[in-house]
Amino acid sequence: MAATGGTAMLASFEGIPVDPALEIIPLTDTSWRITDTRVAPTDPAGLLAYVERDDTGFSVLILRPGFTESARTDTLASALSLINSRLAGEARA
Repeated sequence: MAATGGTAMLASFEGIPVDPALEIIPLTDTSWRITDTRVAPTDPAGLLAYVERDDTGFSVLILRPGFTESARTDTLASALSLINSRLAGEARA
């Protein structure tokens, strides 16, 4: 693990490869906050999403300046992929 800003960055999480731009912060056993490691921890723009696991899959709440998006995925890998694709789309815009 590499450290940035005093927190550990994961190369994988629960066996799922993680983009180095994403930091997964466990809130409970079934919920996580996803942040952008390239943004200062004190900058609200770095907060990308919340993910929560329930009996039917994963709820994803993507937070971006000016809008929010809710989605459902079957796996955590799919949730992280969705968040990463939204972040990549934002970079192209």
